[in-house]
Amino acid sequence: MKPVIFLLAFSVQQLYAQITTQQQLQIDSLLQQFTTTKQFSGTVLVAKNNNILYSKAIGLASKESAVPNKLETNFNIASMGKTFTATLIMQLVQEGKLSLNQKLSSILPEFAIKRADSITVYQLLTHTSGVGNYMMHVNYEAERHQLKSLNDVMPYVVAMEPTTGYPGEKFDYSNSGFIILGKIVEKLTGKSYNENLEERIFSKTGMKQSYIHYPATFVSPKEATPYLAYTEKTFVNGTADEFPGFSDGGMQSNVVDLYRFAKGLLNGKLLNTAMRDSMWSGKVKFGRGGMYSFGWMDNENEFGKHIYSHDGGGKGFSSDLRIVKEDGYVVVVLINNRVNPRDVSGNILRILYNKEAEKPIKYLENVLMEITEQKGFEYVCSNYKQILKEQGMDKTPNPWIYIMFSDMFENMKEIDKAFKVMEMGREEFPNEASMYNVTGQLYVNQKKYKESVEWFNKALAINANDEFAKMMLQSISSKLK
Repeated sequence: MKPVIFLLAFSVQQLYAQITTQQQLQIDSLLQQFTTTKQFSGTVLVAKNNNILYSKAIGLASKESAVPNKLETNFNIASMGKTFTATLIMQLVQEGKLSLNQKLSSILPEFAIKRADSITVYQLLTHTSGVGNYMMHVNYEAERHQLKSLNDVMPYVVAMEPTTGYPGEKFDYSNSGFIILGKIVEKLTGKSYNENLEERIFSKTGMKQSYIHYPATFVSPKEATPYLAYTEKTFVNGTADEFPGFSDGGMQSNVVDLYRFAKGLLNGKLLNTAMRDSMWSGKVKFGRGGMYSFGWMDNENEFGKHIYSHDGGGKGFSSDLRIVKEDGYVVVVLINNRVNPRDVSGNILRILYNKEAEKPIKYLENVLMEITEQKGFEYVCSNYKQILKEQGMDKTPNPWIYIMFSDMFENMKEIDKAFKVMEMGREEFPNEASMYNVTGQLYVNQKKYKESVEWFNKALAINANDEFAKMMLQSISSKLK
């Protein structure tokens, strides 16, 4: 057995040869800080070219059953799935079956998609088509669990009105656009989207545990359960609020399979170099200080590198995949809690490039929930200003604190407390339309539509161009008839 032991030891040594002990300890410390401040629960993998440098599983896949997360645990990767759809589209372009400048009307004439004669594949890939988000359809929330195919989703896509003045006008993130792209894949190949994933990506890269299935399940130990974890003690199971998965996101995958996907792109197994680089290179400015390309983000950074990425999030999941092509780095972060995954992956890259990691800060709303656990909700309400002072603040930093704190109570079905928090928020931010919109949304969620109208109109009185208030008034008008 000695030669075998020697070979195993040698392989482990080689595995970690490109990361220092200090860097490993720094990543360990970083993850521990995220666990303490934000209840991080999930898996992390760091690789360089063909070597895994670091991997770790933290927390529980099921809090109710005390099942731990493992590296092979599957997570809902949400909108990270758009990278797979973009890769399938670029394969079709590479094969000469599709053109980026081709008009949508010439590909899917059977669907009455608004402005289809002006929308190009390029615009769908870059979120500049203006086709909007089918999830905002008035019936989507109630009917989403019945949807099992792209054909089931297309009526919701077709029904939505354009969200921009004209195709190509500006970046406008669109789930509908990637549903349409998935349908294009099906139309040109004669196979389902899931069959294309299996044949064109999974089998070529060795991804053995990834899938989209209907209905979506989150059953441990194979799958992580989604949570909203507010403190170490207080959490909400988010399973009922998760969306079904399609070509715009929602795949079940794990850090090992996603590394294989990234490696397949780096090694040319999925696209040739020119086509891959065309997919990755930035095309359109968007809100995070970078460029959106074709289903990927070309992120600006302090390292002077091109970092190609896409993140995703559901109510109880967060994910991020980052690839540094020049150095071969791959960072995958999967979380079964609503934590910003970019904060985790970005700090891991800082450590790899010998920069100091930024310590995660506990959000004020989480501090307020901890105090609620210890001293009660009425104490927080009565002593709110004193609590702010104890946290080194003269006032609430922004309205979002109230919105998130209220959302915690709504998710815990403590509706009276959710309304009380928004009342406090309106007192401090009387000219902030979001305070009235969220109050209106609370009434909508209680099916109290007449009361909600009053609050959305108050939001419009502050900002006549408030798109959310307009949309909500339009969506509930039919319920008032």
